[in-house]
Amino acid sequence: MRTEHDVIGSVELDDSVYYGINTYRAMNNFKISGIKEDDDHIKAIAMVKKAAAYGNHRAGKLNDELYSAIDQACDLVISGKYNDQFVIDVYQAGAGTSFNMNANEVIANIALEKLGHKKGDYKIIHPNDTVNMSQSTNDIYPTMMRVAIMIKAPDLLESMNQLIMSLNRKGEEFSKIYKTGRTHLQDAVRVTLGDEFRAWAYALAKDMKEIKNALDYILELNIGGTAVGNGANTPDGYRDYAVEALSNMLKVNFRTSGNMMGVMQFMTDFSRFMNSLANTAIDLGKISDDLRLLYSGPGAGIREILLPAVQQGSSIMPGKINPSIPEAMNMICNSVLGAQQAVNMSAKAGQLELNVFMPNIDYEITRSITILKNGMDMLRERAIDGIKPDLKHCRMHLQNSFGSAALLNPYLGYDTVAAIVERALETGENIRDLVLQTGKITEEQYDKIFSFMNE
Repeated sequence: MRTEHDVIGSVELDDSVYYGINTYRAMNNFKISGIKEDDDHIKAIAMVKKAAAYGNHRAGKLNDELYSAIDQACDLVISGKYNDQFVIDVYQAGAGTSFNMNANEVIANIALEKLGHKKGDYKIIHPNDTVNMSQSTNDIYPTMMRVAIMIKAPDLLESMNQLIMSLNRKGEEFSKIYKTGRTHLQDAVRVTLGDEFRAWAYALAKDMKEIKNALDYILELNIGGTAVGNGANTPDGYRDYAVEALSNMLKVNFRTSGNMMGVMQFMTDFSRFMNSLANTAIDLGKISDDLRLLYSGPGAGIREILLPAVQQGSSIMPGKINPSIPEAMNMICNSVLGAQQAVNMSAKAGQLELNVFMPNIDYEITRSITILKNGMDMLRERAIDGIKPDLKHCRMHLQNSFGSAALLNPYLGYDTVAAIVERALETGENIRDLVLQTGKITEEQYDKIFSFMNE
């Protein structure tokens, strides 16, 4: 056991743990969700600490020996070796102080061992004075948030791109499968099944562009702003050195904020990004709704597509196969839209020089990235790639549809076509016969207009 002290008092810690008294108190204070920061966040905070140590070393505040020990400790944390030492609930003290101190203490104690000292020998390397040198939670935590997003974003964009390509492939595959369009859930002018898939791909491509645009705001860092954004207790050059180090580590072009106080107080960079995720969820939700409608049946629904069967759909109705994958995607989308509300409310709630609700903003955004990425992989692999058309139902609905009568408007006029449709609905007469009776269109013309019916 070892004893550690703070202004509140003393605690006894098992000497096998690398975290210290601040982490211990937070761990016991915030037993809320049981959800801890994920691997990417641990990696991100260690990268920020590594960059800060580099900045302090280059600026002349951290000597070679201490810098080397802290740098090596950060690399070990980045490797994942000490992930089990990060024990703070994602719902924690305001601004993320608990997670920042968790990192400071773990890195300090690893570094102490590297130098041959015991854990807790903070006269040599102190969590606050050494590891947290030239830093405050108020600039380190939002920097960590931005780094974590940039770690996660490439996988999200890759999954999105793969889904878009899959939808476009289906669009090409189904480009000659004609079916009735539907507006207001009523018959409309004919489309192809491929048209619908290409429209879905187009919408997601625009969403991906919006996400990329929003990521540019995430590249603006306020590291070096310390407590209120004015850079108190930082040496000359530190800020630029730290940003340079983070850019090199992640191979992205981070930049120093033009107004550190503005970036610290306002969380709208994060809400912009969250809103781009929410727009993606809106479109993915609409696509999932459409898939469920087009698969509805099998005997009393639209049934123009066949989704891959992934599991039995009912505990009482034998043979029932539900659209389970689109249903799960819908739930993911609903969750992301709820997260958007939480992020925007938390972003608005900042007061004066700081927004203390950063942990909630961070959790909701990064959780949304994860479930959207996994959801899009699921939707592509277990639904889109295996979709087949139900040609029988596509043809039957097209032949029974009144929507394509609109193609006659240039020949007969809107009012005449409307009267023909109304009579056909009332009497059951064939639209073709009624049109030919007008004498304004020949059989050859009619068959040419509706040649798609036979394709």
